Amino acid sequence: MYSFLPGFGDIHEGPPSGVEPQLVFFFDSGNLERSGSTVKHIASHATIVNIDQMVMDMLDHFAYRMTPTIATNLYVALLTDTGGFRHENTTVRALEDAARLASLGADPGQIATLVYKMRPETTLKLSSLALATMRVEMQGRLAWAKVTKRMLREANAVMAESEGIIDTLNSIAGLELAILFKEVQSDLTKISVRSRGAVDAAAMCALFGGGGHIRAAGAEFDKPMDETVKIVLATAKEAILAASAKA
Repeated sequence: MYSFLPGFGDIHEGPPSGVEPQLVFFFDSGNLERSGSTVKHIASHATIVNIDQMVMDMLDHFAYRMTPTIATNLYVALLTDTGGFRHENTTVRALEDAARLASLGADPGQIATLVYKMRPETTLKLSSLALATMRVEMQGRLAWAKVTKRMLREANAVMAESEGIIDTLNSIAGLELAILFKEVQSDLTKISVRSRGAVDAAAMCALFGGGGHIRAAGAEFDKPMDETVKIVLATAKEAILAASAKA
C-alpha cells in the first residue's frame, strides 16, 4: 500500500528461517492478535515492547538524529492516523509534530499526493464492488459493507487495498457507526469499525478480542463471513441503543 516509503523494500513479513526473536517491538497494535500471522514466530519468553504514538518522544529522549527518511515515514504515520488531519486526534500537538517533521525533510504536499491520489485502478474497482454491498440501518445510524475473496479476484486486488473503504462508509451524513467485514479465509473474517457517535469502537471490538481506539478499532473472528456479520451487527445495534439511552 505504501511502497513509496523509503525503506519499504527492507521490510520482511517474518523473521529469517531458524531465528527465534528474543526482543520484539510492536507499533500501534492493541494486542498481539492484531499484528497478524507472524505472531506465531514469537517465543513465549521473548521480551515484547508495545509502542503507540510515542516514536518521536523516544527518538528525542535518546537524542537520536531525525533524518529526512525518518521524518517522512513518521509524517505518513501521523497523516494517516489522523485521517489527513480530519479526525478528533488532530490536536495542537499533532499539528506541531507535523510542522516539525516537515522542517526535518518530510514533504507534506508530495506525501499527501502519494497517499491519497495515487491509488491503482484495482483499488477503485474493489471499492466499487464493496460499496455495492453497503447497507444502512437504524435510520442512518449504522452502515456496513463487505469485502469478499470473490471481489478480490474480480478486481485483481489484494486485501490491503480495502483500507480506504471503511472511511468512505464513515463519511455518510448522520452516521454513528460504520463496519467493514473482510473475508480473509472461508473461516477467518476481520472487521474494521469506525465510530462518530457515542459508541466506543475499541470497547466494542474488545468484546471479540480486538482493540484499537475509541473512534477506530478492529477485530478478527475464526468464523465465516455470514456468521460474523450476524454476531457483530447484533452487538453493534445493542451498543448504539445503549449509548443513546445514556445520552
